[in-house]
Amino acid sequence: MPPTVRADPAGIRPLPNGGFGNAHPDARTLGVDAGKMTVRSVITTADPDRAGDVVVPAGLKNLDDFLLNPVVLWAHNRTQFPPIGVCAWLDVQPRRVVAETRFAQRVPFAEDIFRLYEQGVLRGWSIGFVPRKAYRQPRPGGAVGLRVEEWDLLEYSAVPIPENPGAVTVALQKGLVRDPSLRDWLAQLPDDRGGRLWTPGGDVLAELVADDGDALVHSE
Repeated sequence: MPPTVRADPAGIRPLPNGGFGNAHPDARTLGVDAGKMTVRSVITTADPDRAGDVVVPAGLKNLDDFLLNPVVLWAHNRTQFPPIGVCAWLDVQPRRVVAETRFAQRVPFAEDIFRLYEQGVLRGWSIGFVPRKAYRQPRPGGAVGLRVEEWDLLEYSAVPIPENPGAVTVALQKGLVRDPSLRDWLAQLPDDRGGRLWTPGGDVLAELVADDGDALVHSE
């Protein structure tokens, strides 16, 4: 099955599981512990993404429930690939959310993805969430973005956003990816910052926010 996300997605987008995903361009690696196979990273921030959408970090409302089953996925994919690890801890700060991911050991698929972060090939992360309260947010030039004030975290995912254009191709050529399913999947991904495999379906704003612009509040 070909990838369902592009190399550098922008904005909030619907996911097959009924939730929504947001791969913020400022998500990045803060530290790697090779011995423990952990990666500490920023998984989202309070700054608008390239589509002008904002997911407010302090609006995360289900932290305790999430930590009961803190699964970490690859590209929000629950069916094609196994979970790559678990969230060891999550720190909700005013301007960002920082997480430490403990990758699964002796699972070749997860070990390969850890290696790509360890070697600086990948940097991206994406939150999978359900909004509780969201507003339309006017942007310069007449465009409209989305501000998610309150939300529940379903999972977060490592995503194939490279640190530099061409990095994934080089990693494949060097043999850093050994798992055949991951190697085949990455080989189909446009290794540039304007990939074309992701085509969002429908009006995301219409699914989240009432037409009159009032906040749509999901039941808790």
